[in-house]
Amino acid sequence: MAKIFRRYESTIYGNYRKAYFIDGALTGAVMSMVMLLRDWLATSPMSSPENYVTELVLAIAIVWSCYQYRRQLPDGKVTLKELMLLGLGIGVVSAVVYGLWTWLHCGVLDTSLVDYYNQQRIAMMESAESSAEAKVAVELVRRYTAGDWAFIGAFRSAVMSIIITFFAALIFRTEKGTVIEKKDK
Repeated sequence: MAKIFRRYESTIYGNYRKAYFIDGALTGAVMSMVMLLRDWLATSPMSSPENYVTELVLAIAIVWSCYQYRRQLPDGKVTLKELMLLGLGIGVVSAVVYGLWTWLHCGVLDTSLVDYYNQQRIAMMESAESSAEAKVAVELVRRYTAGDWAFIGAFRSAVMSIIITFFAALIFRTEKGTVIEKKDK
């Protein structure tokens, strides 16, 4: 079993906590502005707060932040662990900022968006099936509030940040951790 699970020793070279708070807040703000611009510029709003455009902004921000973080470190030394912590921190902070903005936008600034998002989701669901379970799901969607849509958008952003972070960390790592050998008894 020891051959399957390896334990690594790694060194953190920079201040990733400061980086993920700043970059995460900026990323969340940019994602929020993209949502607002898409609602203002389109003839009809987006079908839901979570979409591929905001995920693209998240991906660009995480990759750019990992690259910039690596550049600022002495000798450019950075491990997979450090980049994973950085990317996940950015993802969580940006998801919180984006979720709060979605809640504010849908719950206070433009309350008609909640009904619009509900109608769009129901339209997608009704075309699939008309069973009793589908009817229950439709009734559940009809009761969604601004908080529900904020949670959905933030949760999807947080999950996508995990996937994006893994690939960014693999690309930008420059140092591998040393394997700690388990001592025999």
